[in-house]
Amino acid sequence: MITENNTIRITATFNDERTHRYTLQRTWSDDTKKPTATIIMSNASTADITKGDLTSMLIQNNLAALNYSAVTICNLFSFMCQKLDLSGDIEGLTNDENTEQILESVRNTDICIIGIGTLTKTYRKAAVYQNRLFEALRPYQDKIHTIAAPDGTEGLHPLSAKLREVGSWELVPFKLPEPPPPDKKEAVAQAEASKSSRPTEASEASEQTQASKNKKQDKQDKKVIPLTS
Repeated sequence: MITENNTIRITATFNDERTHRYTLQRTWSDDTKKPTATIIMSNASTADITKGDLTSMLIQNNLAALNYSAVTICNLFSFMCQKLDLSGDIEGLTNDENTEQILESVRNTDICIIGIGTLTKTYRKAAVYQNRLFEALRPYQDKIHTIAAPDGTEGLHPLSAKLREVGSWELVPFKLPEPPPPDKKEAVAQAEASKSSRPTEASEASEQTQASKNKKQDKQDKKVIPLTS
């Protein structure tokens, strides 16, 4: 009979109100020769140091199969929820502290895995935040990878049906895309707004004429009227 024993250490960081989860670290090996990973997904679930979820289990199982010792789970949106709602204002779904925590984790691990999936292809609002994060990650380009399935499909979220079988992951280099060009509609709108705010030659001439009249009137008002005898 063989008895095996192991301790999995779990550490999480939250905001003071515990509404945002910035990182969830799971360590299953103390072997310092094994690499560590940061994975960035779409949104923080309700998992913490006592409650797990399917996503974190799949991540740990597959990275352990690839001989990693630990993973730090981060998300594009740090607000804790079961299902992300991007239909309204999304400003409160993440914050600058989340970005800082992601960058800190990437600095301290051997590899960064982009596992956001198709969220940013479906929602333009999410794509804006992804582009900002990618720019912040650009100094770590050499560490950036993504998940490929056995059929060669890349850029998958860990919950993808193609990745459910443990040992199916392949980590492949991921080149951060160049910043998107400015939105043409926004650029035209800004140009029109700037144009409308500038005084035209006609309005400038009219203003100068009116100023001249006012100045002339002031001089007339200041004339000394002689007293009649």
